[in-house]
Amino acid sequence: MAAALAPALRLPLPFPSRAALFRESAPGSLRPQPAARAPPRQSAGSAARKAGRGRAVMAASGAGGAGGAAEREWANPIGLHAMVWVGGWSKHESERAIRQSAAIGYDLIEVPVLDPTTVDVQHTRHVLREHGLAASTSLGLSLDRDISSADPDVAARGEELLMAALAVAAGIGASHLTGVTFSAIAKYPTPFPGGKARDNMVGALRRVAARAADSGVTLGLEVVNRYESNVLNTAEQAVRLVDEIGHGNVVIHLDSYHMNIEEGSLADAVATCGTRLGYVHIGESHRGYLGSGTVDFPQLFRALARAQYSGPITFESFSSEVVSPTLSNTLAVWRNLWDDSDHLARHAHTFITSQWAVARRASHPPSV
Repeated sequence: MAAALAPALRLPLPFPSRAALFRESAPGSLRPQPAARAPPRQSAGSAARKAGRGRAVMAASGAGGAGGAAEREWANPIGLHAMVWVGGWSKHESERAIRQSAAIGYDLIEVPVLDPTTVDVQHTRHVLREHGLAASTSLGLSLDRDISSADPDVAARGEELLMAALAVAAGIGASHLTGVTFSAIAKYPTPFPGGKARDNMVGALRRVAARAADSGVTLGLEVVNRYESNVLNTAEQAVRLVDEIGHGNVVIHLDSYHMNIEEGSLADAVATCGTRLGYVHIGESHRGYLGSGTVDFPQLFRALARAQYSGPITFESFSSEVVSPTLSNTLAVWRNLWDDSDHLARHAHTFITSQWAVARRASHPPSV
């Protein structure tokens, strides 16, 4: 067991090693093995009640005393971005994404609200309740709707979009509205100028945060890489902005994909955020299968455990097999690393829960 917890291992037991997870399908290529199907759910009602608790319940092997292993209940919802399943949010797409996420055992689904008018609020809320699934929402602004613009008209359009997205989030009962809520998702040609642009951004975020607080929604600021924003690229920058906004319901949203590009240390970034950290995306360095890239997930999960992080832990991955060509181009999804949504989602759920269980046990060793 000590060997299984060694930092050098990418995948902790009981999760299979990379050699077991992948098989050589052709010289120089790796291909995932077929997915192991989950057993049938006991019943729609009992499964919904279990999922509806909105928390991950994992067995902490060895945590008990002479009485054997104890089961710990941890409040972190394990989530999945809906674009693993679907490219839009029609009634059919929302039903599929919610149903299949719940069937695997996820606690939360992250609903994209890039265009809030495409979300049927009442239908989404009904399907979420039917399957006992919690929700968060996310979006990124565009250059013509950018609250970080010095142009007041552009900034006003961005704030209008955020308010519309917030209304959807509150309507479906989502816990968070997060993502690139502070600028456009774009490669800006210059550093962020500050001045009037920053005043517009901070003012808009304060107003959105105030309305979000009245609606029971937490506003997240996702720290992204330099090719997707010039405002927040590091945890340190995010701390300064959250403090400047000055609302208790505004949190930092870290994403391992972006952290792997911009941060010198994943653990230091988590520590820098402290209690301001409120949402986490888990994504691989190439946005494919977890554990097959360069992100040091053991380090990240250990840091989250040390910080006693209790917010959502949500898997995010994109493929042009699913998302629209426009979003694929915006996010630079030039090649597909997966085409089987179900296999990817099951693998991610096992990976995250296994990594998190090992990190939690290491940070809370059993008493003797």
